[in-house]
Amino acid sequence: MSSIDLDRPDDIQLDSVADFFEDFREAYENCEAVLIDLEQRPKEQELLNSIFRVVHTIKGNLGFIGLFSLIPLLQSMEDVLDNIRKGQMDYDSSLCDVIQLTLDRTKQLVEAKLENHPAPLSRETMQQICELLSNLIQVTGQTRLRHIRRVILLLDPEHNVDGLPADDENVAAPVVPTAAPTPVMAASARLLQHYGLTLDEDLLFFVSLAQALETRHTNWHGRTARQLFLCMEMNRFSGQKVDPEQLAVAVLLHDLGMSFLPSSVLDEHGQPDPAQRSLWERHSEHCAGMLASSPRWQDAAAMIWQHHEAVDGTGLPDQLAGDEIADGAKILAIADMFDARTNELGAQADGKRAMVKAVVEINHQIGKAFDEFWVGIFNQVIKQHQQRFQ
Repeated sequence: MSSIDLDRPDDIQLDSVADFFEDFREAYENCEAVLIDLEQRPKEQELLNSIFRVVHTIKGNLGFIGLFSLIPLLQSMEDVLDNIRKGQMDYDSSLCDVIQLTLDRTKQLVEAKLENHPAPLSRETMQQICELLSNLIQVTGQTRLRHIRRVILLLDPEHNVDGLPADDENVAAPVVPTAAPTPVMAASARLLQHYGLTLDEDLLFFVSLAQALETRHTNWHGRTARQLFLCMEMNRFSGQKVDPEQLAVAVLLHDLGMSFLPSSVLDEHGQPDPAQRSLWERHSEHCAGMLASSPRWQDAAAMIWQHHEAVDGTGLPDQLAGDEIADGAKILAIADMFDARTNELGAQADGKRAMVKAVVEINHQIGKAFDEFWVGIFNQVIKQHQQRFQ
């Protein structure tokens, strides 16, 4: 581990601060995307290398603008990530909160320095955090989780740490929530928070329901987070033309009815016989009907009901056309097609080629299945995040 020196004097380079914040924003967005992928693939070396590079870059930029006193916090986090990518310790999803909170606090510390405001972390607190992080490689099991819990609470005393064991060593066993978050739930929940949504009881329940669909068929693993990211990004690029909360719920639940279909229908989807096709065509009705019973989720229910409509009026179930179709349903239809084409059997191995083919196919459907405005937004999102979709 690197030595921790909090006493190195700062020499702030004000002319470089604007560049720092621009680079920080880009690095933070990249970090969010990588952390979501790590929930699904915690041992993938390239993802671990990517998150290491994010932290390393921000640490280097702190030195570039002369804020040397803040470097030890990032150095300690970098040391942990270096141990993980070298195989000396395993990545744990609880570290996701540590990484995000560390970056949040770093930004706030820089702002406080520039504005001569009180720092959000005292020197003593930073020292404690650095020491706890440096010791993670030396401890295992529940002790490591206790260290992580203490780091999170030092970074943010109000943060929810219900899934991590408390410091009371006399407790025979840690309290485990009855519904411990799965990777699917954790990835989706973090995305919702990233887009500014509050995880109330309804949203947490809907996130848990999405798990049922993903476990129903091997081809669907990871689809909730993938579609949620694409839909929420399309909406963001449009200037939030659709209510984000309603759109998020529609994404989470739009295919829930599929989990009730016979496996023969799921396996033969695309070439079903007439009886099977009738079952598949009605899958949207199940969840839309249930959701419509809640006054809060009327818009989400409409999006789910309409997400197989086509702008030329040839879709299902009501042959709606053009502006008769909700914008959220138009977004969802594009995301559904893109995810299906890039994650069907054999497509994942094609990487960029499968992505390009899917984009071309969707653009060929402008004015037929898909709305021209939303395909244009989709193209912008793919261009911005093409590495994520390969």
